[in-house]
Parts: sequence; structure tokens; C-alpha cells
Amino acid sequence: PEHRFPAAAEDGYAATRWIAAHADELGGRPGPVLVAGWSAGGNIAAVTCQLARDRGGPEISGQLLICPVTDSTFDRQSYVDNAAGYFLTRGLMFWFWDLYCSPADRTDPRVAPLRGKLEGLPPAFIATAEFDPLRDEGNAYGDALAKAGVKVEQLKGNGHFHSSFVMVDVIITGVAGRVKMAKALRRFAGLPEEVEQDNVATPQVNAAAN
Repeated sequence: PEHRFPAAAEDGYAATRWIAAHADELGGRPGPVLVAGWSAGGNIAAVTCQLARDRGGPEISGQLLICPVTDSTFDRQSYVDNAAGYFLTRGLMFWFWDLYCSPADRTDPRVAPLRGKLEGLPPAFIATAEFDPLRDEGNAYGDALAKAGVKVEQLKGNGHFHSSFVMVDVIITGVAGRVKMAKALRRFAGLPEEVEQDNVATPQVNAAAN
């Protein structure tokens, strides 16, 4: 990044605070907001929840973390099992970490949210992938949140890799997982999990005869 840690963590929190304060003009509903992120974005979303709790807001009603980075160690079994061959590699993660922050910063909860205080955080939906170096730390974050009394739903994507859930229309087996994520977000927002069909626009199909 152009600016190393803690810039990304602080930017994520600042953006969330600004959006919460300007929900009306953005076309949203005033009140609690939701945060979501994939990979490093999942890290920033998780950190944002901790900072919002500790700094008096904004109120966050749910967090969706997709294959998140939650810790700064490389010795969990998923780092061994999936060191190479599945898009995101152990070597790439070493490189990303060296770019992001110095070793001296890597125990800071704004870097590794698994090392932070977890009580009092918003409900979470955490998706992990079987063939992902980050699998075990994502699962560990879900387990630790649950132990801290946070409501957690975990989706463990067997047969999936780090990018499966975000490759829309490419990895079609990720559809079921994305549906669960959408339902979780609607639930966090206090909306019905299923969209009423009357409110869904029916696409118009134009057929031309040759």
C-alpha cells in the first residue's frame, strides 16, 4: 500500500463512521450499519467492529467476513496444507505482510483482530474455504467470537479456494454460499431473509424472429 499500517485500519473505521453519519444522503437508512469484507477487506471489517465498540460508535449491527485475515502467524495447518497450488499461497502471504506492516506491529489487534478483545462485538457471518491458507485463522476467529458470547454463523466451504465466493458467474458452486451471506446481511439489517416477489422486478425479454 502507499501508506503502511495503521492507515488501512484507520481508513476503514473512518469510512464506516462517515457513512453512518451520512446515510440519508447516500440513500440508506439512518441507524446501525453493516460491514463486510473479503480477505484483507475481511481483516479491515473485523478491525472496524472492534474500533467502533471501543471508540463509541458508530453502531454496527452485523459483520460479514469472507476468508478473512485474522492473525499474523503462518504455522496453522491450513498454511501447510495449502502452501501452494490454490491461487493464494503461503509465499504471497509472507510478501503481503511485509508490505503491510513491520514485524513489531503484528500483535496489534488492529493488525490481527484475533488477538483483540472480542466481547461485545456485533453478530458475525464468517465464510472460509477448504483450500485456503487463511482457512484455520478464519475458523479460529469464529470460534473465539462464539466463546466471547458473540452470535456467530460459520460457513466452511468444502472444496472451495480463497476466491471462490467472490468469483460470481465463474465458480457456480459458490452460489449457495452467497445466498446464505445475503440472508445473513438482511437478518443483520432487521429485514426478512427472503425478498418478497412483489418487490422483485421481472426482467423484460425481447424475442425477435428471423
